[in-house]
Amino acid sequence: MTSNNRSERIHDLEAWFSPARMSTYNYHPDPEALYLWNTQITKAFLEDIQHVAVLLRNRVDVAVSPKYGARWYTNPRIPFDQQAKNSIKKAERRARGSTGQVPPPGRVIAELNFDFWAYLFTNTYTSTIWPPFRKTLHGTPLDVTEKNKNRVSLPSLVDFKREVNVVYRLRNRCAHHEPIVKKSRHSEESHLDEAQQAIAQLATWIDPAAAQWIITRSRISDLRNNRP
Repeated sequence: MTSNNRSERIHDLEAWFSPARMSTYNYHPDPEALYLWNTQITKAFLEDIQHVAVLLRNRVDVAVSPKYGARWYTNPRIPFDQQAKNSIKKAERRARGSTGQVPPPGRVIAELNFDFWAYLFTNTYTSTIWPPFRKTLHGTPLDVTEKNKNRVSLPSLVDFKREVNVVYRLRNRCAHHEPIVKKSRHSEESHLDEAQQAIAQLATWIDPAAAQWIITRSRISDLRNNRP
């Protein structure tokens, strides 16, 4: 790309998408290519996050329903805060549609947004949601010794929430069309490594076979290997 062509392309992109937005990419020899790559990599991350989010919500539902009922999200024994209650009401309203009938639990579960699920892993739900959910997780095998033979280490709430937070923050940036590229390639690589690892770790704790399926079908690594 010649200097004149580059300047013209930058001018067009700034006119279409704003100078502030394009300032993230204009340091690069080919800002247009980097902008398009950012669009592609964020969509690829959203694909994988979608799989993990569905795994997560389904596992929570399976784990807590036996104790709190199929409509556990309305059970007063679970201390939902106001934000969670608002999310539940919105989900019920969307699931109900124009029928006016009480929607089936599965439809409400599907309508609850990722914010709701992410915030279930806070201290508010330490004694309600977390214990039955943790029992369903797959742990990490411990180093083999006679004492811990065939034992695994399940994640703590702190461990699990840490990985959820990584995915949640990235999901918000990607969903709101924000850049995840950085001028510092080292910083960018570290950030994206952390995100990929968090997605894989959460999925593995929930279902190792599902995690392998997600990883083998992910577009992220190929895209990262072909960054402009």
